[in-house]
Parts: sequence; structure tokens; C-alpha cells
Amino acid sequence: MERAIVLVGGVGSGVKAISGGRPKALLNVVGKSVIERIIENLLLCGLKEVVLVSDQPPLFEDVTLKYGDVVDVQIVKQVGSGIRDAILSARDMVGKASLLIYGDTLVPYEAYRMVINAYITYGKPVILVVPEEDVKLYGAVSLGDGNRVVDFIEKPSTDIVGAYAYGGIAVLDNEVVEALEGFANVDEAIKNYVSRKVLKAAIWSGWWVDIGFPWDLLKANYYILNELDEVKISSKASISPNAIVKGPLIIEEDVVVDHYTVLEGPLFIGRGAEVNAHSLIGKYSSLEESTYVDTYSEIFWSSVQPKAVIGRSSYIYLSVVGSEAEVEGGVITSADIRKDLIRKSVSTKSLTLSKSLINTLKFGSFIGSKSRVKAGTVMRTNTLS
Repeated sequence: MERAIVLVGGVGSGVKAISGGRPKALLNVVGKSVIERIIENLLLCGLKEVVLVSDQPPLFEDVTLKYGDVVDVQIVKQVGSGIRDAILSARDMVGKASLLIYGDTLVPYEAYRMVINAYITYGKPVILVVPEEDVKLYGAVSLGDGNRVVDFIEKPSTDIVGAYAYGGIAVLDNEVVEALEGFANVDEAIKNYVSRKVLKAAIWSGWWVDIGFPWDLLKANYYILNELDEVKISSKASISPNAIVKGPLIIEEDVVVDHYTVLEGPLFIGRGAEVNAHSLIGKYSSLEESTYVDTYSEIFWSSVQPKAVIGRSSYIYLSVVGSEAEVEGGVITSADIRKDLIRKSVSTKSLTLSKSLINTLKFGSFIGSKSRVKAGTVMRTNTLS
């Protein structure tokens, strides 16, 4: 298998404020956009062609330029809206043993490899499914004997006992595509197909994040940063000799870290970012490219998107700060959350986040792209500025 088709159309209403209306596949997660992480995983699997299906092709031209020397990246214009229309926009390629991927799904590359191997083994179309307690946010997949798919509901309104979540990765065939052409929605098409043909499931038990809401960026930070096992500091970064560096981290070129700053990894600081004196950047935080953190500020388990500014003496906890946002001095986020309990819960690595911790992330504070938070603001839980 040499080709992957990635569906990157749509903004995603759940993250629209954070993304500023750009496709969520372009949101940054620990120094790379979601789509860049997907492409790099595909390269690890040996794929040679990547087709992006987008309703806004010009926004992905930089991606084609970045990876054009190592993989053939094409962009197909999406006609219509929704998953069904996105798949049918690339119908001629989807049915030819290609890996089909939702462009807002982050998993380790081994998940792609599992689906490819399952397709080779079964000789039948395969979809990735994930054990997930709340399938209402994802497609719900019911399995029969031998991991055969017996039912699929794209957007279930209630919990379905025993169902798995659709993991956003599949290998389809021409008959699945024909079923999609014959029905108005994905549910009816898949139901029709599985009533006549065999559709297999590959069950993935590793970490998996669907970027549908701001707190999903915090989940992704946790899993990706937990994979760090060393300190990586660019020779072009300027780190004060009085700064304290603890734990694994990545610091890119042209980063400035001022006097008496504490960096407690795992964390990421992107190119051109500046962290001023007496600040603390804590675990599972990512300061993306060209961010600015003023003096005496503290950041813990947060995603600060490119060109955002954090003012003096601000305390940013369990938060996502949109690109080019300005947080003035003395701002406190997620003020109602017990910080000591959160810190204790992540004191040791865990392969997966507990349900209670995931629910806590949902009560963080989220600051929209290009928005401004006035000095001295105390943001309560589950708030969007």
C-alpha cells in the first residue's frame, strides 16, 4: 500500500474559536500541525503518496512545499460538506486500496501499520476501532464474531452498550464507495454494505485523540510529550545559566529563556519563543512558535498557540490559548480547579488518561484566537474568552 487519503476539510465548530476559523488539521500540537504529524506517521509506514481532501486547498499549500521532496503530496478540492462528500470527492482513489484517514485524528504510527496489516491479512476492507466510553462524540461501531462490523452509527444520540468508537482510519474498496454514492449519509451506506459484505475491525488499545474540542489539545500534549525521554536544546537557543531545566523537553532555535526561569518537563518551547525572568513552565505545556511569556508567570499543562502573548504575573493552568491572543498581566485561568490534585495525578507517567482526569480537562479555560483577556481577570472553569 503506497497511498493515503487524508480528509482535512471543515473548521470544526468545537475548536473554531481557538483555530480562528482555520481547519483544525492546521492546529499546532507540540511544534507541528496535526496534518504534519499525520504525514510524518505515514512516512514511517513507508507510504509514498498523500492526498489531502480540503474545501480550502490554498491553506495547505505550505504543507505540500514542506514535504514535497520526500513524499508526493496532492490536494483534491472537496465538493460538498461532511464526511460522505469528502470521501466521494476522492472516490477514484479511495476504492483502490488506499489508507483513508480523518485529518483531526492523532495516533502513533503503529495504529496505521495495524490497519494496513489487517487489510493484508483479511483481504477485506478494514476500519480502526477504539475502546471508548463515550461513543456519542465519535462514530459508534458494533462488532460480531471475528471482529466483523455489524453496525455503524456516525453520530449516535445515546450510548450504545458494547460499541467501539470509530478511530478515523480505514481501508475501503469500490463497493463501499458505491454504497456511499447510493445513500444520503454514511450510516445508511455502511449499514447497507455490512448487510451484504464483510467489513473487518482492527482494535487499537493505545493512545488516540480526536481533535474535536480545545481540551483535546491538552490530551494530545500529554501523550506526545510523555514520549520524550531526553533534553533537546537547539544550539541556536539562548538559555540563561541561571535557568533551571528539569526533565525531558524540546527547545527550538531562537528561543530565549531569561534568568531564574524554571522549566519542568516534559514540555516544548517552539522557535522564536521568549520566556522572561522568574517564570515557571510546567509539565505537559507547549509554547508554540513566537509565543511570549512575561516575567513572574506560571504555565502548567497548557497549549499556547503561535504568536500568543502571556502577560506578567499570569497563571495559566489547563488552558488553551489561541494564536495571536493577548493575555494581559495578572490573569488566572481555571481558577476553580485544585492544582495540587492535578499535579499529583500526573506525577508519574500513565499510558492512558483516566476518565476523571479527562473530565477535569474539559473544565479548563480556553482563550480564542486573536482575543484579549483584560489584566487581572480570573477565569473560572469551562470558560471561553
